[in-house]
Amino acid sequence: MNNLTANLEEVDMQLTQMGAKVTSLHGLVSFIHFDLNQTELFYVYNINAKNQYFLQMVKPFSTGAGIFCKPQDIVQYIKNDLKQFQNASNSNVFAEFTSVNQALYSTIRDIKDVFMTYNVPREKMLQIKGKIDEVSALLEDIKHTGVPL
Repeated sequence: MNNLTANLEEVDMQLTQMGAKVTSLHGLVSFIHFDLNQTELFYVYNINAKNQYFLQMVKPFSTGAGIFCKPQDIVQYIKNDLKQFQNASNSNVFAEFTSVNQALYSTIRDIKDVFMTYNVPREKMLQIKGKIDEVSALLEDIKHTGVPL
């Protein structure tokens, strides 16, 4: 067993102790499932060519979580994420939160597909940017006026 495999096994063990169902493939890729108040959290991490750990959340919406140098950082990230999801799941708009994030991910893919497939006029790209700026401004307003959970 090499050091990398030992590190992955340690991460998988710690995540299992936190309540995850972990499936590891050949010590290179791990799939992590948590059932949290009727919400499934699903992460995938793997080791890249630079011996760094790439973590991605797949459910309830897809997002890159980051690249980590130390395996313990993956555990800490997921531990913090779990805590935040447990807290946020008490919100009366949690279902809308996950739905909005899924829609955003789909929109990101659509923007890429449209841009890579069509000659998008500058004014259309500026309209898209304007809508994104509106959403960003709304989120900033919520940060300054919203009540913390």
